[in-house]
Amino acid sequence: MSSTKRPILELVVTAPREEVWRAVSTTDGLREWFGYDYDARDGGRPERPAAGSEDELRSFVDDSELHPPERIAFDDDTELLLAADGDRTVVRLVVPDVSDANWEDLYSGVADGWRFYLEQLRFWLEAAPPGHRRTVHMQGEATGPQVVELVGEGAPWYDASIVTADGWLVSVGADPTSTDVGPVNVIVSTYGLDDEAFAAVRDDWSARWHAVVGKAEVITAERTSA
Repeated sequence: MSSTKRPILELVVTAPREEVWRAVSTTDGLREWFGYDYDARDGGRPERPAAGSEDELRSFVDDSELHPPERIAFDDDTELLLAADGDRTVVRLVVPDVSDANWEDLYSGVADGWRFYLEQLRFWLEAAPPGHRRTVHMQGEATGPQVVELVGEGAPWYDASIVTADGWLVSVGADPTSTDVGPVNVIVSTYGLDDEAFAAVRDDWSARWHAVVGKAEVITAERTSA
């Protein structure tokens, strides 16, 4: 790693580095964990890493410098590093080491966003859910306790996610203790659902989200499941 870079995020994935590399450097791998589904005509090009359309997945690979099997350099000068640790892989996000910068103010949002998505990577590789992923992404304004109550109980998955009884990952972007109304978002990663089953899940989450959250928005992609 260059001395001009600083790590701002690190997590360990229980999978060999070659397997993690395939997941982060190919469109087939990225499709199963990265970001959320959306139709490009509805959302345009969101800021990385909130990518989900096929064009955006290809861009993730084509517009980056791939140095297999250990480094991806993005066009915003951030890098994703993979270090082998036996049958595990240490994943690090590094950013430019800007002099005299307030690191918490400058990069806390970047780290939080990437942590949100890399947990999806860790879930896909470690839990190995069957079938292709389809997502429901919800955003709006609410308090942390409102979001916690809406999401409901599940098996904890690290710090900010739960696994439902159906084996899906629900990633929560909200401070669970904050009683102030602020921006919140949730991604439900489902696996192995046909179109009818996915539509039922989407409609259920959408109804509950709109009933509680201000400025509610629900984002999915209208596509035929594989």
